[in-house]
Amino acid sequence: MSGRTIAACATATGGHSAIIRISGPEAAAIVGRAGLPVPPPWQALSASWPLAGGACPCRLLCARAPRSFTGCDLIEITLPGSRDVVELALESLRQHGADQANPGDFARQALAHGRLSLVQAEAILAISQAPSAAAAQFAIQRLHNGLGQELTAVRQRLIDLRAAVEAGLDFLDEADVRSFDPRALTGELAELRAILAGWMVASDDLESEARVCLVGPANTGKSALFNRLVGQLGPGALVSPHPGTTRDWLEAPWTIAGRTVRLVDTAGWLERTAAATPLDREAIEAGAAFATSAALLLACSAPDARLGPIDHLPAERTLVIATKADLGAPDARAVLAVSAATGSGCEQLSGLVAARLGSVGGGEPRQQRLLAQGDALLARLLRELPDDALLAEDLRAAVDALGDLIGITTPDDVLGAIFARFCIGK
Repeated sequence: MSGRTIAACATATGGHSAIIRISGPEAAAIVGRAGLPVPPPWQALSASWPLAGGACPCRLLCARAPRSFTGCDLIEITLPGSRDVVELALESLRQHGADQANPGDFARQALAHGRLSLVQAEAILAISQAPSAAAAQFAIQRLHNGLGQELTAVRQRLIDLRAAVEAGLDFLDEADVRSFDPRALTGELAELRAILAGWMVASDDLESEARVCLVGPANTGKSALFNRLVGQLGPGALVSPHPGTTRDWLEAPWTIAGRTVRLVDTAGWLERTAAATPLDREAIEAGAAFATSAALLLACSAPDARLGPIDHLPAERTLVIATKADLGAPDARAVLAVSAATGSGCEQLSGLVAARLGSVGGGEPRQQRLLAQGDALLARLLRELPDDALLAEDLRAAVDALGDLIGITTPDDVLGAIFARFCIGK
């Protein structure tokens, strides 16, 4: 890749103007052979390009390696946006030695020359495909490499922990000898897991839409709120004054701030007693599974069905909502009071959820899969530290997952799949 000189149109054609980009070690030579002057670095130069027997006005800008976007000599040519003119110009460059760029080739050159991290490359892709302003905003945050910098630091700390564990493997036959303090190691793992959680956001496997779950005790008005939020006009969630009416989960699209998410209504947390039916227990377990993978949990608490302790819920992904606000005083822990009956607070809830989802990172599926893989490993270690040999192996697996995510150890076929999703001029 780094030895090729590639060319492509970097903008849409058919407008007032278009930009052709040529990058690689032979960029200046190819432009010269095609009949154009090569401008001094970082200075725009106007010229006439002899194309098809005519003279095409154009403007050139040259960025020399290694300070260009791609890390190679890079020349951008601005010319009239006619599709035919652009194709004539590209054909001239190809005849004089340039290769036609494939999707993502320019970003891949930048990655190869250290001008761009893999996380930043994926952020460029996320910006170009962002379904909403909030998604674009946090893709820009990733483009600034906040994710890459934090995860690089997390990966290094895991490498250091693994080294400390491996230092004691020669003493495996001595049960009371460990080369590290288990309590300190567990504390470190908890800190690192919290950093990962800050970048995790669960999304629908097929549509990459974040899931928002309504959770809480039975009879807190979750189903009525679900119907109100998704604008359910026909049969929706079954609403009844009797606790435990919802025995299954319901899911529907919910549009907030120009973005569509999946709103999930889960069964109430019924008492796990001998009287609870297998159907009750199955409904609870289904709701718990959704809660584990949700981007955001709306924990509902009503005047006649108070929410109990929520220490077991992830604080960074949980908002307490006071439901049935028309019936009595709201829960003191609630960030907002709403009423499905009157609609009070529902618009504010939509804005609050949109803002909160925007602050939990990006939903790039590959990144989320690897984050989840690392998080699951750390969660297992926090429950119980295994023997040192297994502990070292688990830490290695977590290091590998983060290395794949930030591009340190990403296989070529994975890189190819990522960059194939780019448009040709990027």
